[in-house]
Amino acid sequence: CRTDFGIVGSGAVQDNFWPEVGAACGLIDIAGFSVTPDKAGQAGRDPVEARSIQPVPNPSDRYQTGSYVIIDEEFPDAGARTGVLYGDLETTAIQAERVEAGLAEIGHTTVHRAAYNILGEANWAPFAAALQEDDVQFLQFVGEGENFAQLVQAMDEVGYRPEVMMMETNLYDQNWVDAAGPSADGVFIRGVYWPFEEADQNPATQQYLDLMEETGGKVAQLGAQSMSAWLLFAQAARDCDREDDLTRTCVLETAAAVTDWTGGGLHAPTQPGENVPTPCTVILQVQDGAFVRHAPEEGYDCGEDSAEPYVVEVEPRGLS
Repeated sequence: CRTDFGIVGSGAVQDNFWPEVGAACGLIDIAGFSVTPDKAGQAGRDPVEARSIQPVPNPSDRYQTGSYVIIDEEFPDAGARTGVLYGDLETTAIQAERVEAGLAEIGHTTVHRAAYNILGEANWAPFAAALQEDDVQFLQFVGEGENFAQLVQAMDEVGYRPEVMMMETNLYDQNWVDAAGPSADGVFIRGVYWPFEEADQNPATQQYLDLMEETGGKVAQLGAQSMSAWLLFAQAARDCDREDDLTRTCVLETAAAVTDWTGGGLHAPTQPGENVPTPCTVILQVQDGAFVRHAPEEGYDCGEDSAEPYVVEVEPRGLS
């Protein structure tokens, strides 16, 4: 806190210590992502008081359901037999509860809920068999890609596949797809960032890929999230400097005043200062070992024509 102006573009699974460590000493965080309720906060929270802001907010009391609504229209019966599998870490357990609560708001019924060893399992066949026994037809996995790769292989070995497998953005990663091999095909990934595979249709995404190539950086969803955070910080710092007020609080207040943020075009529009999720979504599917756009046909689906909500309220979990 004495030497660093702020943290930009970062994130941590166990970020629940932020209020008593970073915020307590006045540090600021323009986060690439926030996870726990203590750090992510609730909708409408004051970013200056929290000393943190996200370019793509993920508050603990709201959940973006747009991607599920879209898939439910295509697979109307799957949600009645929903299963949630998550790593046995407090953070992922809290996220699993948010998933369940959000899905319940749009009519899903959870028939199976189980935790796996966050460090991995020696044998995933029992997990696949348990899912099959409960006839899970809509599976949400909350965890790490390498473990999920082994799970889908185990499901194929027992001859069972849910009708729908929907994954969070952290599985927008070629590594787990390569590890899973043909077993990865058919899995859906939900997100709010423009797909890398369509960079030729979106200049900002192409610029990000070009920067990664020039610097030898890794192309990853988390990297794009960090880039959006850095751009938000840089813009706010520039404006504060022009006003001769380059302070931590000015940066937060200036960033919070932005009402239409896209990371220069990297993702769907957001309102960082309001700390509410964007309703907009894009869904990818793994086909022949590659990520392919599934819905909508172009751009983002923001739910303008949907009778179902694309963002729902959920009970905040795990607040210290």
